[in-house]
Amino acid sequence: MTRKRSREPETRDTRHAIEEAFHDAKAAVALNDFYLFNPLEIADAFSEARLGKLEGKRLLEIGCGDGRLSVKFAQAGARVTGIDISGEMIERTKQAAGQAHAGDRIEAIRMSGEDLSFPAESFDLVYGHSILHHLILGSAASQLSRVLRPRGTAVFLEPLDRNPVLRAFRYYTPQRRTPTEEPLSIRKLESVAKQFTSWEHTEFYLMSLCAFLWYYGYRSETLFRKTMAILYPVDKVCFRRIPFLRRYAWVSVISFTK
Repeated sequence: MTRKRSREPETRDTRHAIEEAFHDAKAAVALNDFYLFNPLEIADAFSEARLGKLEGKRLLEIGCGDGRLSVKFAQAGARVTGIDISGEMIERTKQAAGQAHAGDRIEAIRMSGEDLSFPAESFDLVYGHSILHHLILGSAASQLSRVLRPRGTAVFLEPLDRNPVLRAFRYYTPQRRTPTEEPLSIRKLESVAKQFTSWEHTEFYLMSLCAFLWYYGYRSETLFRKTMAILYPVDKVCFRRIPFLRRYAWVSVISFTK
């Protein structure tokens, strides 16, 4: 079920064109799937907290999408530069910044995560939500390290590749994603970590994935949230007592420090 990739020089332009077209189209469609239930709420909060205090910091958001997080970071005191491969998403970020009266603190630029045009050591922080698995990791990692200032931190929330149920779901729903993206393994993340001084990763959602039965069975957000609240503590115990199970989690929050 894992798609093989060609070498980077043969695929970069094609990959970018595919990603741009997919996300341009996505920008015009209202959200209408299980993400309406905000299933990543716990992991999202954890990843954002890993950034620390934002007041006065320069923050690069890779894959800024609709601009929701760019606005949130700006309102917390950061000067935000948001980039996205999709021109339509960049327009949505600009609109979100204007509506929130945060346009003076948010710059939105169409750019790929492998080709950062910023000077070295431009940012205190980098953030990305479900973005690394869309990129050519080797190129992205070296660029991230280059634009981060010394002791700067890059935080990402990314899907993992080992859970057999999720692999089956991805296989049978190819329309939900681009053919160029690929969930990550801890081993691949280790390759990124070689560009940094240190790194940490924390996994989320294993048994709690059972909560999705309420979405696909009854579309009940109340039951979904109750089930998630019950099973999330079970996940924490499982991950603590049986660390091997972490690789089967849905997502990981990763922090790289330069």
